[in-house]
Amino acid sequence: MQLHPSVQGLKEECTHLRQALHRIPELGYELFETHAFVLRALSQSRPDRIEILAGTGIKAVYMTPGARQTIALRADMDGIATTEQTGAAYASVHTGQMHGCGHDGHMTMLLLTAKLIHENRAKLHTNVVLLFQPAEEGKGGARNMVAEGALENPHVDRIYGLHVWPTVPSGKFGVRWGPMMAQTCEFDILVHGKSAHGASPQMGVDAIVSAAELITLLQTAITRNVDPHQDTLLTIGKIQGGVAHNVIADEVTLSGTLRVFSSAVYDQLRQRITAMINGLSTATGAKFDFKELMHYPCVDNPRPLVEEFYTYLDDMSDVMLVEPVMAAEDFAYYQKNIPGLFVFLGIQGGKNEHSLHNCHFDFDEENLLLGVELYARLLGLVEKPN
Repeated sequence: MQLHPSVQGLKEECTHLRQALHRIPELGYELFETHAFVLRALSQSRPDRIEILAGTGIKAVYMTPGARQTIALRADMDGIATTEQTGAAYASVHTGQMHGCGHDGHMTMLLLTAKLIHENRAKLHTNVVLLFQPAEEGKGGARNMVAEGALENPHVDRIYGLHVWPTVPSGKFGVRWGPMMAQTCEFDILVHGKSAHGASPQMGVDAIVSAAELITLLQTAITRNVDPHQDTLLTIGKIQGGVAHNVIADEVTLSGTLRVFSSAVYDQLRQRITAMINGLSTATGAKFDFKELMHYPCVDNPRPLVEEFYTYLDDMSDVMLVEPVMAAEDFAYYQKNIPGLFVFLGIQGGKNEHSLHNCHFDFDEENLLLGVELYARLLGLVEKPN
């Protein structure tokens, strides 16, 4: 995609903003430095109104007289709980916290888009809402943003989001219509047994043995109950339980995730897991409590928005069709309320040699200008070349 001169001219500022944000990663909703930084930068682009949502989230509104629609653009703000090992001059100054998922880049693209809006207000024919969202990483910040009015006053007609993506080549976008990122559920299963001396197991109910049986049984919930053409994953990632070598454990906690692309399959699996737990409880005497900790819907792109997206490209060489990925994204909460399109922004090559959430993750800032160009075309601030 060819960059408009006004976008190309943002290259130096793009690098500065991204690296400044990269230095100050924060987690969840506790984004106090990040929040202040974004507010300072936004103030220079003079939105008509700024609201604070979800604690440290920011909603910036640009109103256009006579506008018939409102478009929202969203960037997540939080980092991940990892100590950065890139060795970059702009590496994180917060030990144990890192922008390892590219959210510093997402904020940068929105801040630069705000600058273009301010400089080209006469070209704007829609209302624009810029959403800077906290707590994407496992805490569902989008849900709270929606609950607190992110998509109202003015009512948002559609929303767009970009995510830097290491497996998409630099200079390209990745997209698909239909399910693109998984519906996911993080859960704990508490197994309650009865403690006894290891020499007298008949006096107790062994929570560890019951948990082990459940772990094996859970895998059949997918392999023997779900159509193999339906991509589905169930992972038990953590087990905690027991107090001593010679004591029958009375409590074990299993922690895991369930990932699917269909709500119907998810409901089917939840019913099957409940049946398995009830049956195993009868067989072993243990009690099982299933606790759903976090649930993200599936990112599902409407075909009309994907086809519209194609019209903003120079040609189809700017985009690649991606396969659905099992990772989750709370952008799906916006899509549950209004039409929304989620697109991957290629960063493969250059400084990027690692996956998202890797302690060495980094990318070339110049890739972000492609995202700014897309947003600018979408809002009518620049025209694509003939």
